[in-house]
Amino acid sequence: MSKSSKKQKSKRRHHTVPRLLLRRFADGEQIMRVPLDGGERRLVGIADVTVRRDFYSMLDENGQLDDTLEDLLGKLENEAAKVIREVVSGVWPLPSAERAVLAEWMAAQHARIPAARVVNDEIADHLGKTLIAMGGKPGIRRRLEENTEEPVSEEKVEALWQELTDFDGYYTEVSVNEHLATMARSMKTAYEVFLARSWGLIRFERRVLIVPDHPVTLAREENTPSFRGVGIGNAAAILVPIDRRAAIMMASPGPDDFIVRPHTKLATELNQRFAYNARRELFHHPDDNPLEGVELPPVRDHEIVISQPPGRYLMPDGPSDASKRTMRYMPEPPADAEPPRFEAN
Repeated sequence: MSKSSKKQKSKRRHHTVPRLLLRRFADGEQIMRVPLDGGERRLVGIADVTVRRDFYSMLDENGQLDDTLEDLLGKLENEAAKVIREVVSGVWPLPSAERAVLAEWMAAQHARIPAARVVNDEIADHLGKTLIAMGGKPGIRRRLEENTEEPVSEEKVEALWQELTDFDGYYTEVSVNEHLATMARSMKTAYEVFLARSWGLIRFERRVLIVPDHPVTLAREENTPSFRGVGIGNAAAILVPIDRRAAIMMASPGPDDFIVRPHTKLATELNQRFAYNARRELFHHPDDNPLEGVELPPVRDHEIVISQPPGRYLMPDGPSDASKRTMRYMPEPPADAEPPRFEAN
């Protein structure tokens, strides 16, 4: 096969929620889309929702798109589809091999979501601008002088300083390749955490579930302070809808998997949690009415809340000598000290 024909067959439309999952909530190839911006709820084809162009395509050494990752995700989804069918048909607990497949698939759903990229971009943007603010004009000069042997004028330093400290005028994004590398690391960690937890199967006979555009949902411990973030390590439970009548609940690490007794209140609680985990839209079967008693959140435009903007650290002349000495001789933190955290939105 020639390079040109291979390029023509590259997959460009990537689903951030896999079609295998959407089909479990669809009537054939049709599913009800519920936008969070107040738009009209309407029937759509599953081929046309949660689609991002080239979302999982990396750039190779020649600058060409490589969709190998999309192929790998597709292979994993085919394997997971068989396991999900077994679970829905009543196979529980799962044999270890099938359990590993489902854990890997759920880890992929946790790592592949658009929100993960937004978090990386928001942190990179904030930290980069804060370093510029704290480095001041001397920092700008050092960067310019590193890339030229010519004298750097005060006018050039001043102009670049004014441009770079217009923090609302630009936004820093991490490269796609770095995003995908981070996704791979996150997926590996999630897989290990998911396997270590005990799993509960929640299966309904009459009640039905929704699926949000970000399916893996973390439940916070009741006594966790609101300023502390919740991740897969400290979540009270990790919830994943796998069918309009079934969900997986990953509880604390334990020896045995179990079955959760279903009831109406539980279905409503699950749908509320899934709805809150949506960023822009959620979906359900066209014949269902699973949103009764469920409050829809607004569109989530950002993922982290940072109390101090970069402008708070502006030092045009750079850090003072006292600041440098303080930073240089800063004592080691106590062994039990917790690092500062970005608060999840």
